[in-house]
Amino acid sequence: MPALRLSDLDIDASTISTEFSHIDHMYLGRFSEYYYRRFDQALNAAQLERDDTVLEIGGGTGVFLLSLTQACSDVHFSDISRENPLFSTPKNLLKLAGVPGSEISYSAADVTELPYYSNTFDSVFVLDVLEHVPDERSAITEIARITADGGTVIVSAPIEVGIPVFVREGYRFFDGNRRHTESLEELWNAFTGDPSLETNEGHRGYDYRQTVRWMREDFNEVSIEYCPWPKLGSSFNPTAIISATM
Repeated sequence: MPALRLSDLDIDASTISTEFSHIDHMYLGRFSEYYYRRFDQALNAAQLERDDTVLEIGGGTGVFLLSLTQACSDVHFSDISRENPLFSTPKNLLKLAGVPGSEISYSAADVTELPYYSNTFDSVFVLDVLEHVPDERSAITEIARITADGGTVIVSAPIEVGIPVFVREGYRFFDGNRRHTESLEELWNAFTGDPSLETNEGHRGYDYRQTVRWMREDFNEVSIEYCPWPKLGSSFNPTAIISATM
């Protein structure tokens, strides 16, 4: 099932009063299809059933939430407290799209301390989130805790090491809305696989391979495909789609 595009809906996303300044250029701009391709691959990897209990962590704008509400009847949404009133952007977006807000359960929480019982969710989506979490190891363990036996976790993570770091730098240059690498030394360290960042407080030098290693400690099976050109593997793709099962 392909993800819903904002362009497919009869809504004007520009009317939403939001703290997320990127909602327009990411999901309606010239590079929007890359972001939607990431959603497509995440949904395909999850193989959702209508009666699945599903959680999206760090969904921010709520754009991917639109697809989850179409696919499943029991949908939960968790993010840090970034708006006042809480979750005003995803709620407004769902309202514009004609999705009853009562169908979604929201919680404001840090991913390292989620307010859910253990062994709860059939599917958990964590899309472009872990690279922003300083204590990524604890976050992965917490995600594993709330995932049901036999459940699936889908993580999308930027590839900021090797050749893909140059792909991302090109995107940032043409996009004009992303911070570039701050120094040649930083770029070289990322290219050679020795990122200079000590914590995940930004993209630069983020190493998704460490994410995979940690996930393999907490999950039974972990596999990877790449986005947006899966057949090219890790050589040129800027994003890894990581699937893990309990």
